[in-house]
Amino acid sequence: MKKKKIPYGLSDFKRVRTENYYYIDKTHFLEKLEDEQNFLYFLRPRRFGKSLTLAMIEAYFDVYYKEQFDTIFKDTYAFDNPTPFKSSFYVLSFNFSAVDTTDYESSFRNNLNSEVENFIRKYKIDFKVDNTNPIDNIKRLLGYCKDNNLPIYILIDEYDNFINKLLINDITLYKGMVTDKEAIYKEFFSMLKVGTSGNDSAIRKMFITGVSPLALFDVTSGNNIGKNISLDEKYNDMVGVTQSELKELINYYGFSEREDEIISRCTQWYNNYRFNKNVEHTIYNSDMILYYLESLINTDNEPEELIDVNVRTDYTKLKYLVYTNKRLNGNFDLLNQLIQGELVTTTNIKTTFSAFEMLQPENFKSFLFSLGFLTLDKHRFQLKLSIPNQTIKKITAEFIQSAYRDISFNPFIEKFNNYLADFGYEKDLKVFHYLSDEVNKNSVIRDYIDGENFIKGFLIAYFSLNPYYEVMSEVEMNKGFADITLNPSKEEIPYGALIELKYIPRSKYTQKLKEQKIEEAKQQLKTYDPKTITQLREKPFVKIVLVYNGWEMVVCEEVK
Repeated sequence: MKKKKIPYGLSDFKRVRTENYYYIDKTHFLEKLEDEQNFLYFLRPRRFGKSLTLAMIEAYFDVYYKEQFDTIFKDTYAFDNPTPFKSSFYVLSFNFSAVDTTDYESSFRNNLNSEVENFIRKYKIDFKVDNTNPIDNIKRLLGYCKDNNLPIYILIDEYDNFINKLLINDITLYKGMVTDKEAIYKEFFSMLKVGTSGNDSAIRKMFITGVSPLALFDVTSGNNIGKNISLDEKYNDMVGVTQSELKELINYYGFSEREDEIISRCTQWYNNYRFNKNVEHTIYNSDMILYYLESLINTDNEPEELIDVNVRTDYTKLKYLVYTNKRLNGNFDLLNQLIQGELVTTTNIKTTFSAFEMLQPENFKSFLFSLGFLTLDKHRFQLKLSIPNQTIKKITAEFIQSAYRDISFNPFIEKFNNYLADFGYEKDLKVFHYLSDEVNKNSVIRDYIDGENFIKGFLIAYFSLNPYYEVMSEVEMNKGFADITLNPSKEEIPYGALIELKYIPRSKYTQKLKEQKIEEAKQQLKTYDPKTITQLREKPFVKIVLVYNGWEMVVCEEVK
């Protein structure tokens, strides 16, 4: 029998179910959603499968698909366990990813009117659209549906897509759309809130997806129009791929003999997301898993570039989050901690806060969590957060490098990577000297370098930008911890690296202390055995001592 196709990039639930695509059955969540409060919103990072989930909800609850229900849902949990409200609603759906930010007000108006017209055509109802005011059109449509007993299910996909782009590019434009009384985006959500109230209201259910809670908080002045189920334990796995689901995929496509290798690789790059502190297991980004498997199926090899370009988002333009008075602030220090693999603590993940309050450290942590830059790690009385995987580490490194560039520190990355390739193939250490020389040339960046942690974070951020290595911090080896590990990301790279970093404040530097630091580093490196670490490739690992005196690298040598 011909194997099912990989639904990479496909969010059309009906097509996935009727055109021989592989489907991870998530339909058991439908009965949970039916039993929930009627107005819900669900936030997840980009490319996690939110759009496919919304399409599943539409196909299940929409009266339009009633005659096709058996065809679409056969061999699923929902087919065997139908609920009272299946095929019961008239679905009015919106997708705000289609809004063009170059002419956002006009585009948003056209988007609303277009979806109203689609609704009219779909259900063949006698209703005329006045193109001048989409809010009035929706209000009149809701009145029509109420009078004719047509219960509406509102679906909004990527509610904050274009509004977040405005925030990234120009916070003034964002402010106008969420605070001005006559801003159409604000009007739209106010109108929905009104449409859910009163006896026999037309809007019976609502489901909204997005990435962050910022816009919804700002347009509703903090009074949410529904329940946020994003951190609810019941919905931790509603999107994404669990390890058991990944194993089923691997075995279905005939890669069972390579299961351990594939799971290890995908865990390093795409796993470790957790959205509720009580959930023990973690989940994988679904887009990245399908991207990876599609390459395996088509070429028998993993993708040449392990990060799908579609996962990247230009959050590097959120410059104001890491600056205060043109200086790097505490939020930047937080990123520096995270890139080193440190855990950061918070009392709770905030699900409601304003974009205008993001400079507050606790809000910044929650914002990073909503973007997928952080995941819940361990917890006791406080929650602990960490960067989930190598993909996010690289994206975070790009954010950090963008901040460095904005304070006029801009090493030539292509040259840096060429030197790193020379190290990978020839054990040439000039890559370390190049970065050190660039720091020495630039007094601005030297002003920030104070302490071993800053040096370490600085090095990890730049090494994380390379295409050749997975960068790991504090890998435990023989009861010691290697400061920085460069694990070859491709089999053809001959050498990895174990780097032991020592730091001497400029006020305390002596030749004797330098020699002492070198000896300490050498003794530590001699105890490290990379063969004991399963996630490292079976390669020779070059052991390197780096000693910094303030911002100046004074030792760079290989330990034989």
